[in-house]
Amino acid sequence: MTKNEVLTTTITLSIDNGSSHVKVIYDHLDCNFIFPNVLAQPFGERFLLMEQGDPLDFLDVQITSPSIESDQYRHVYVGNLAIGDEGIIHEIVGDKAVQKKAQRPETMVTLLTAAAYAIAKKHEDAIRRGKKRIKAAVNLGTGLPIREITKFREEFANKITGGVHSVTFGTTPIFKGITVEMEFSLPTDISIDDVSGVYDLEATSKSHLSHKGFGIADVGGVDMDIAFFKPGLDLDQRHSTGAKIYLNDALESIRNEVNSQGEELIASTAELTLMLVNKEYEIYAEGKVVFDMTSLINRHMRILAEKVLKYARNSWKHVRYANEFWFIGGGAVVLQPWIEKLNAELGLPIKFDTVEHSQFRNVRGTFLMLDHALKHEDETAAASADSEGLSESGSGSD
Repeated sequence: MTKNEVLTTTITLSIDNGSSHVKVIYDHLDCNFIFPNVLAQPFGERFLLMEQGDPLDFLDVQITSPSIESDQYRHVYVGNLAIGDEGIIHEIVGDKAVQKKAQRPETMVTLLTAAAYAIAKKHEDAIRRGKKRIKAAVNLGTGLPIREITKFREEFANKITGGVHSVTFGTTPIFKGITVEMEFSLPTDISIDDVSGVYDLEATSKSHLSHKGFGIADVGGVDMDIAFFKPGLDLDQRHSTGAKIYLNDALESIRNEVNSQGEELIASTAELTLMLVNKEYEIYAEGKVVFDMTSLINRHMRILAEKVLKYARNSWKHVRYANEFWFIGGGAVVLQPWIEKLNAELGLPIKFDTVEHSQFRNVRGTFLMLDHALKHEDETAAASADSEGLSESGSGSD
C-alpha cells in the first residue's frame, strides 16, 4: 500500500456528548478520551511555535457534512483549543442550553470531531508513516436525554447515518492535513443516556442492581434524566422523566462573577467544572490567592442541589417499589457535597457513584451494549452460515 492510497478501516465507537464534556470509547473500554464541549470559530490565522503536543489539545478541524449546513461550523477549534480563543466561542449555556441536544449543530460538530480523532488515533502509526486519507465504517453507539428520545430519536439518527461525513485536521500535531471520511451505522439505535449508565453500573459495580427496585438520576450540565427500574432491570417508562436544571448556566454565573474582578481568571465553564470536581476553590496569580470562590460556589451550588433533590423526590414519592435512589454523571460529581449535606437532615437512602466512574457511566454502558450487539450479530451470521452449509450438505446426500 502506497502513501497516497486510502486506508480503509472499521471502528466500534461510543460517544456521550455531554453539555460540559464529550466522552468517547473506541474498540476497547481502556481506549477512551474526554474533551470539553466548547467550540470556537477561529479568529485570524493561528501559528504553532512547534508542531508538538497532544493532538487532543489542538483539535483544529474542517468539516464537510450533509448534517452541518451553516458555514460558521465548517472550520472550528474544538475542546481545549477553543478555550480562551479570541474567536466566537460556543458553550452549551444560555440560549444553547435551551435548545434540544438532538438539534444543536454543536452536537454534530463534536460528534464528528470525536469520531475522526478516534479513527486517527487508532491509525497513528500509519499516519506517522505518511498515510493522509482514511475511510472508515463506524459502528456508533450514542444517546439522547430521556425528554428527547421519543420525539427526536429518528431525526438525530438520520443526521448521523445520512451520507458521508468528512473531517480534515488543520494545525493539529501529528494529524495535520489528515482527512477522515466516515459513514455511520447505529447497531443499537439511539439509546437513552440514563439507561446506558445503569447497564454499566450493573455490569461493573458490586451493587447488584438487577435484584432491586431503584431510581437513578443522570445529572448533566443541562439535563437531568430520572429513570426507575423494577427488579430485573425492567425500565418503568411511566415514571421515568427528565428536566432541565441548567447546571452550566449556574457555573457561567460563577465564572462571570469571578472574572468581574478585572481579569479572565476562568476561561470556560468546562474549566470551572474541573476545578469544582477537584475542589480547587482558590484562584492563584503570581503565586498568591487572588480570589477565594468558596462562599460564591456554596451559594450557587446549594440552590442547584435543592432543585435537583426536589425533582428527584417529586418523582420518587410516586414509585412504591424503588427502595433506593442513585445519582450518576458529571453534574452529580459536582453537586454531591451539597446534596449529601441536604440529605443529612432527610436521611433518604441516596447513593452516589464513584467519582472516577460517574462521568463515564453512560459512554461505558453504551459501548458495552454496542459491543454485545455486534458480537451477537456475528454469532447469528455464523450460525446462519453453518445452517446453510448443513442444508446444502444434506441436499447433496441423495
